[in-house]
Amino acid sequence: MVHHLKKKQQERASNNDVREDPIDYIPGVQAMDPKNMTSYLQDTDTSTVRHQIIFRAFDGARSADFVLCNTVEELEPETISALQAKMPFYSIGPIFPSGFTKINVATNLWSESDCTQWLNNKPRGSVLYISFGSYAHVSEKDLKEIANGLSLSKVNFVWVLRSDIVSSDDADPLPVGFREEVADRSMIIPWCCQNTVLTHPAIGGFLTHCGWNSILESIWCKVPLLCFPLLTDQFTNRKFVVDDWKFGINLSNRKLITKKEVSNNVKRLMSPLGKANKKAISQVGNALENALKPNGSSEKNMGKFIKDLKAKIQEKYDILQA
Repeated sequence: MVHHLKKKQQERASNNDVREDPIDYIPGVQAMDPKNMTSYLQDTDTSTVRHQIIFRAFDGARSADFVLCNTVEELEPETISALQAKMPFYSIGPIFPSGFTKINVATNLWSESDCTQWLNNKPRGSVLYISFGSYAHVSEKDLKEIANGLSLSKVNFVWVLRSDIVSSDDADPLPVGFREEVADRSMIIPWCCQNTVLTHPAIGGFLTHCGWNSILESIWCKVPLLCFPLLTDQFTNRKFVVDDWKFGINLSNRKLITKKEVSNNVKRLMSPLGKANKKAISQVGNALENALKPNGSSEKNMGKFIKDLKAKIQEKYDILQA
């Protein structure tokens, strides 16, 4: 699949032809608009070092004896079935430590802020949690439109705002006076324990970059999403969340973000109109929980992987002994 996409990319680059027709030739994947593909497959120049690393990683997966994936059969059965026809592929997600919502294990070396006391004083489902992950950057213009939109929305929020979210040269890219304007209904922090925040009853929504781990954690905690993808697989993840699974909405439906649209969509997610998203994510959350039960799909797949792994080890041992 990747080689087929790479060949088509190279053809487009050589012809200076950026096509916009749906991609309908990937086995197990329904026709998809190019804008919903991973960012590195949207690029016309595939000669960069980043692309070479990515394609080598896919080559490595193609030659692997086994591929384990942090997903659930019930979420994407057609795609998983198509992959299993090509390679030994096992969906064993979600990969959470036992009782992960009660374990506060730091995900990096940044100091974490404790939001619990502040959240305890807020009504149930009234707070929007905002985080764009530990890596991706946001443009200064988009960040200011998001901030001004939050100000207009009048919604309570916890915002994880890394010091390098725009660049390492801009320690505070927020609009002048923003922090003071929203001080009575916000908590702006550099980092926190995400699962602790998501499980708090005051949280009613999550404005996210659509990283896969964040999506799985949101599904598990049954917190609907406001989607703002930035790079790599996040565009495809957004498509699943909004268009297929229908428990999230887009932060913006335009290339240029506006504070008015941000405000409207924040209020839409957090208002009673967002109950449909809550119901949809509860259904998907139940699928994740069932997958990890003793007779669930992920537990069965893990058992099958262990059995197949032992057989492969024995096979290679027998070859060496022959």
